[in-house]
Amino acid sequence: MKRALVTGLCALTLAATSCTSGVPSTSGTRTAVATRSLSITLSGAVTYSRSVAIGGGAIGVRYTGTNNVDRTAGTVTFPGLASGTDDFGLDLTATGTTFGGVVAVHDPASGISQDLGLYGLAVSFDGDGDSTGTGTAGGVTVTWAITTTDAPGLEPVLDTLTADETDFCAKAQQSLAGLDNTQVPLGSINNNDYSSRGTFGGSKASLVPLTTQTWREPVEVDTANGNNVVITDSISCKTRSADHLATLGVTTAPDQQCSTLSTAAAARAWSLLTPAEQASYAASGKSLAFAPDQVEGTGIDWLTPITGASLAGNVMTIRAHALQVNWTDPNYVIFPDTIRGVHYCTTKSPAWFYWWYTKGAI
Repeated sequence: MKRALVTGLCALTLAATSCTSGVPSTSGTRTAVATRSLSITLSGAVTYSRSVAIGGGAIGVRYTGTNNVDRTAGTVTFPGLASGTDDFGLDLTATGTTFGGVVAVHDPASGISQDLGLYGLAVSFDGDGDSTGTGTAGGVTVTWAITTTDAPGLEPVLDTLTADETDFCAKAQQSLAGLDNTQVPLGSINNNDYSSRGTFGGSKASLVPLTTQTWREPVEVDTANGNNVVITDSISCKTRSADHLATLGVTTAPDQQCSTLSTAAAARAWSLLTPAEQASYAASGKSLAFAPDQVEGTGIDWLTPITGASLAGNVMTIRAHALQVNWTDPNYVIFPDTIRGVHYCTTKSPAWFYWWYTKGAI
């Protein structure tokens, strides 16, 4: 999936900075675009408050480096809030640093142009690249908060489950239609993974060559380890129905409900829990229940998201979203194979179930 990665911008728009984060579990180079916001408040002799989006095309920062040290240089621009051309960086091998320089807050639209000389100010970033802090100079107090989204590496299990998603819908095709792996090997099933719901909506699973279509809905979560990451919330698969696949002369079985994908995803996540994590979940008193599929009659209805997970008391009920039009359905014999012979499913991802077991339910 396309994962939102970390942008470790120093606090505020810093005309001269030195700031750090905690040490990630893995080192190396990464490319990052922020998806969060930067909040700034000035109080005392000057009153000002602003929260600006860092993502959405407002800023893109590329980090390069090795040995766990990332640096960048250039102009950083926010809507109505800008810094000059500065050299600022993060030494990810350190645990904290002392800032000495000028915090420049300039927002022409609000008439704010405030330079604060702050020296000896302790600044530290956590393992997520998040930072909060405050400093006072000349009767003005500046307070900031930056929240970032982590790069892969801090959550190895979630990274593993995310990597598994590349063939999730191909496996779904096999299991839903009861395909024999010797007749239809997993590697023989093609898959297209879409970056937007809109383009996915116009796609069709094909029989020859056998090709599934995938859309992965992202969600931002806090993990049990205190990291902030983007994982796949739900996975939508477009596959062919068993009776259409049978026209190829391969062995099939009656189509399974989409809910079988949900239970398999939950089992996969459970298998990666440590005994301590399993015990912690058991102690939470929470449980999962799997409801029958919510079945739609049209592709438009199926593409409209439903509430796939509902918590009532201590029970989280999971409901898959389905659309099925059999190839042999007499009501559809005059329609093309873009309409009939299809089986569409949306279910919660294994990564979501892992988050639920380790954080959501605790």
